[in-house]
Amino acid sequence: MDNHQTPEFLFGTLSTREGRAKRARTLNLGFQHDAVLHPIDPRPNEPITITARAGIGVAVKTSMLCYTTDGTLPEANTAAMSASLICTPMQCTSIDWDTLAWAYVQTWSATIPGMAEGTLVRYIIVATTDSGELIACPYFDLEVPEIRAQPDAYDHSYLARQMRYGTPQVYEFYVDTLSTPAWLRNAIVYQIFAERFAPNPGETFVELSERAGFFGGTLKGIISKLDYLSALGITCLWLTPIFPSPSHHGYDPTDPFTIEPRLGTDADFRELVVAAHQRGIRLVLDFVVNHLSNAHPAFIAAQRNPTSPYRDWFFFRDYPDAYESFYDVPGQPLVNTNHPEVRQYFIDAACSWLKAGCDGFRLDHAHGASHAFWSAFRTAIRAVKPDSATFGEVTDTPAVIRSFAGRMDGCLDFYLLELVRGFFAFHSLTVSQFDRALQEHFAYFDSLLVLPSFLDNHDMNRFLWIVDGDTRRLRLAALCQFTLPGPPIVYYGTEVGLSQLQAVGRLEEARLPMRWDEQQDATLLAFYQRLIALRRQTSGVWSMPRETVLVDDSRGTYVYRCGAYFVALNNTDEANHITLATGQKAALLVVTEKAVTLRLDNQLDLPPFAGAVYQILSSENRHSGGW
Repeated sequence: MDNHQTPEFLFGTLSTREGRAKRARTLNLGFQHDAVLHPIDPRPNEPITITARAGIGVAVKTSMLCYTTDGTLPEANTAAMSASLICTPMQCTSIDWDTLAWAYVQTWSATIPGMAEGTLVRYIIVATTDSGELIACPYFDLEVPEIRAQPDAYDHSYLARQMRYGTPQVYEFYVDTLSTPAWLRNAIVYQIFAERFAPNPGETFVELSERAGFFGGTLKGIISKLDYLSALGITCLWLTPIFPSPSHHGYDPTDPFTIEPRLGTDADFRELVVAAHQRGIRLVLDFVVNHLSNAHPAFIAAQRNPTSPYRDWFFFRDYPDAYESFYDVPGQPLVNTNHPEVRQYFIDAACSWLKAGCDGFRLDHAHGASHAFWSAFRTAIRAVKPDSATFGEVTDTPAVIRSFAGRMDGCLDFYLLELVRGFFAFHSLTVSQFDRALQEHFAYFDSLLVLPSFLDNHDMNRFLWIVDGDTRRLRLAALCQFTLPGPPIVYYGTEVGLSQLQAVGRLEEARLPMRWDEQQDATLLAFYQRLIALRRQTSGVWSMPRETVLVDDSRGTYVYRCGAYFVALNNTDEANHITLATGQKAALLVVTEKAVTLRLDNQLDLPPFAGAVYQILSSENRHSGGW
C-alpha cells in the first residue's frame, strides 16, 4: 500500500508517483541551493553553514560562497567585487550516489561566522567547472545527452521556479530572535470565504445557478455573525482576499491597499476589527504576492509600454502577450518578488493593513515567492506590529515547507491533511501506518514552524462530501484534528454540515453559501462547540509529547495520550471497546456521539466511527457527561 497516495491532487504533480519521481531526479540536476540554512533559523552569534548540490550536467571544480552583511547586493563577477563582499571557499564535504538519477552528487559547504542580531546576510554561490566556466546557483544544463534523451523525466515546473529570478540568484536571511506569537500557537482559526459567508443584515444571498458568480457576502455580514463565531469558540478569523478583484474569490487582486467595493468599505473593515477584538477574536487576512490580476494597473502599463518601469515586475516570454502566469491562467500574471519595487509594494500594503488593525496574514501560494522575499516581509511587518503572525500555503514536500522556518511563523499542514483524509476518509492507511506517519511528521518539524491543521478548504472537496455525508466520520476526524499539536482550522460551514452539490471539478463546488438558521445541523454544531471548548481549556496539553497507547490494525482502534488526556478512536464500521488499565478512574470529556459510554468495569464502548477524549483521574470520582 502507498501510504502517501490519495485520490486527490493536494500537491499538484507531487500527488502522483510519476510526479514525485520527476522531482526526485530534478533535485540532483545541475548546481542547486535550496535556501536551507544550518541551523534553519540562525540566532545571533551562531555560525551558519550553507550547502549546495552539484549533480547531473555539471562538473564543479571549485566553489565560492560570496556574501555581504551591510545590505549591499553581492556581485557574481569576481572582477567587480566590492570591499563589502566577503568570499569564502566552499569545500566538497560529501559525495553520494543517487540511484534514481544514476549519478554521483557532490555537496559543497561553507560556514558564515555568527552575526549580531538584526544582521541582513545576502549571498550568492558561484563555482568554476572542469572546463573553466564560471557558473552560479541555480545552474542547469538541459542540453546534456542524458537529459535531452528523456526531457519528460524532470519536473519542469520546479525548474521554472528555481530559474525564475535569473542567474545568479541572490539569497538572503536575517539573523534575529523573532519567535512565533503565542496567540497563533493557541489559536482556533475559522476560515471565511468572504463572498460566501453572510450578506448584509436583513438581506439574503442572491440565488444563482452559476456558482462562480457573486452571491452577496459582505464585511457587514461577517460583523453580524461575530456573536455566532464567539459562541462557537473561535479565537482567530482568516478571511480569504477582500481586496478589489474581478473574481468572486479575490485571489487575483487589482489593488492590495483597499477593500473590494462589493464586500464593503474601509470603514466596514475598521468596524470588523474593533468588533472582533472586543470578543477576543484576532483577524488574519489572505495575502497574495505570487501574482496579480491582469487588470492590475501595473500589468496594464507593462503591456502597453515596452519602456514602462513596470515591465520588469513581470516575466514576459514574448512581449507583450506571452508571459508567466499562475497555473497558466492568463488572468493571473506572476510577479517578480525579488524586484525591489515589487517587494516594497507588497510590504507597504501589508503594513497598511496591520496599521488598520489586522493581526497577520495567511500567505497564498507562498513557495511561489523567494525565501529572500519572505525574510524581508517578516522583518518588516514585525517592525510595525511585533505580535503579528504569518502562515503560508506551501503545497510542496515537507522538506520545502520546513525550509521556510525563520521566514514565516507557520505553514498550513498539507501533509497532515493528506494523512487525515487518507486514514479517516479513504481508509488507505492502517492504524499503525497512520500512527507512525504522525510520529515522524511531528518529530521532523519539532517546533520550527507552527503547522495549522485543517480537514478541508476552498480548493478541494469538503471532508463531508468525500465521506458521503457521514457526520460520524467528520466528527471522528475532527476529534483527532483538535487533539494534535497544530492550531486547528475550521473551514466555514463544516461545523454545521455544509457540503457541496457535486465533486470538485471547478473549485467553486466547495464554496457554496453558508448555511444559516434551520438549515444548520444543530447536533454537529453542538459537537464542534464542545470540541473547541475542550481545546481552549487544554491549550497547552496537545503540544506535549504524544505517547501511543494502543494500535490495533485488525479492529481499527487507536489510542494516544498527552499527559493525563487520552484520545480513543474507532475508525471502522463495527462497534469496538477499549479496556482501561485496572484501577484507573477516568472521566469522559468529549465524545463524538451519545452512545460512547464508559462502563463501571473500565470498558470504553465505541460505536462504529466513534471516539472520545477522556482524562485519567487521581480520585474515585468519574462521570460520562462528555456528550
